[in-house]
Amino acid sequence: MSNWRLYTPEGTTDLLPKQCAEKTAVESEISDVFSSYGYQVVETPVMQFYDAYDTPISKMEQEILYKFFDKEGRIMVLRPDVTTSLARMVATKLSGGPFPLRLQYSGKVFRYVESYSSVQREFCQSGIELLGVKNSMADCEVILCAMEALLACGLENFQIEIGQVEFFKGLVEQASLSEEDAEAIRQLIDKKDTLALREYLKPLSIPKTCRDMMIKLPAWFGGIEVIQQIDAACLNDQSRSALENLKAIYQILTDCGYEKYISIDLSLVKGINCYTGMIFKGITHGVGFPICSGGRYDGLLGEFGAEIPAVGMAIGTDRLISVLIRQELIDLPQGSDLLVYGRDHTQCFKILTALRQAGYTAEHDLSSSSYDEAVSFAEKTNIQGVVRVFDDGSVGIFNLSDGSENITTLEELLQDVSKEHGCDCCHDHH
Repeated sequence: MSNWRLYTPEGTTDLLPKQCAEKTAVESEISDVFSSYGYQVVETPVMQFYDAYDTPISKMEQEILYKFFDKEGRIMVLRPDVTTSLARMVATKLSGGPFPLRLQYSGKVFRYVESYSSVQREFCQSGIELLGVKNSMADCEVILCAMEALLACGLENFQIEIGQVEFFKGLVEQASLSEEDAEAIRQLIDKKDTLALREYLKPLSIPKTCRDMMIKLPAWFGGIEVIQQIDAACLNDQSRSALENLKAIYQILTDCGYEKYISIDLSLVKGINCYTGMIFKGITHGVGFPICSGGRYDGLLGEFGAEIPAVGMAIGTDRLISVLIRQELIDLPQGSDLLVYGRDHTQCFKILTALRQAGYTAEHDLSSSSYDEAVSFAEKTNIQGVVRVFDDGSVGIFNLSDGSENITTLEELLQDVSKEHGCDCCHDHH
């Protein structure tokens, strides 16, 4: 019988110091970009009532939810996304504005997947929500945040594919399709299965224009020419407005200098019950899933009693980190700046305090029986240098990168470090 005390549940993992350092660095870069746009940090509970995810718009398949009961017998879930819980929070606590409201978050979400899948069941997201405004500039701001966050993390080889779910919804309305037929067609378009799509559409009594456009949808991706080749005169107002929104978004992002990172994909038709306009995903080589995704969801807050338009996106930080590591775009985290070794612990404490106040990371050697052991420990843990306190009060500073050692007095060292502390430098001591 397995000793389950020694393992983590399937789909979860322990993060070791190096992995945590990478995660912290990436999340910090992303948050800095979000903050520069004016997005303020919020948190929502990891535990949520199941009812929040059982509305017509936010409904998720029960099979992917981690469910349990509270002491009153109410069904609870570990949140499968942050957007829904954040929409609840805004609708119940911030519905009075002022708008637009810019919020950012970073946290874990939980979704159950079959054990044969390599996808994590516990994973991290960093995202933003822009609430209370509905226009193309708001849509663009969210996409710009996503692109700039990826660039800030060092990723340059990526593509943002932008779609518009209202274009497909307009075709469905124009063709007077039933919900069952519309969903079947949506799935085939999402799979880009043109042959099966053509066969499914054959027996349906729908206008030829709609049929032809639905067949072409899986292949309609690329630059602005995708929209330019569509005869808008054959479309209803819903589909035409969707194309105008896409044109505006593409033009704004191009004017901002991001044309090489963006493309149009009219076959993006996932989540049409939730999304009400622009939808996008970010892809890059080396990973089989989007590293970010988002879109407009104007109806979600209405499920919680507040009719507030909204658009947002989330970056899968776990997936992004794996890409950065695979593409060698994330530096290995270094150890501490200095290790302080000596028998006089009072002198060591003075040095450690001064170093830390000056902005260095400094460790006290607690276990080495000799200076050589201290140096060996520093080498193994990527510490940059060793400060040795001699019995006569002098101090040696050993630089592990070049093997040099500088001998000075304790007073001179503390004076030099004090000067460091008083300057407005960035403390780039490595």
